[in-house]
Amino acid sequence: MWIRTSSSANLCLMICVLAIVFSSFLAASGDQEPPWRPFCHMFRVHVIDGFSSNDQPLLLHCWSKDQDLGNHTLYIGGDFNFRFGSRVVAPYTRFTCEMHWGQKHQTVTVFNKRSVENWCCNSGQCYWRGQDDGIYYSSDNSSYQKKYDWLQ
Repeated sequence: MWIRTSSSANLCLMICVLAIVFSSFLAASGDQEPPWRPFCHMFRVHVIDGFSSNDQPLLLHCWSKDQDLGNHTLYIGGDFNFRFGSRVVAPYTRFTCEMHWGQKHQTVTVFNKRSVENWCCNSGQCYWRGQDDGIYYSSDNSSYQKKYDWLQ
């Protein structure tokens, strides 16, 4: 017995199959920029105080277009984090944090749709850590790469 389906159901199924095939090709690419993964949309961003002393705390203020996450003061090992769902249509999700450490400062895009999302898609976690010599990024909270120097 054959089950009759509507053409819109067939079209939807075909689009889903093509999206999965397309995303698997991108996942296998060797480009420097991580591949775009269309089904990756829930994230937690961490901002961590990784300084060598508590003489100066890490002061931060984070926000998106729609949401102000407020001011936070972190001491060694302190972790300010927030969870959200990434928008799949424009305007895309973007979170920015302004960080201050003593006289040094830096403004960091801690999440945006095309770059940071792809860095932390596999784990769903984005880790940013302020250290004495700059600001570092990791997707696993162990292998950090320096992304920014402090500005004076």
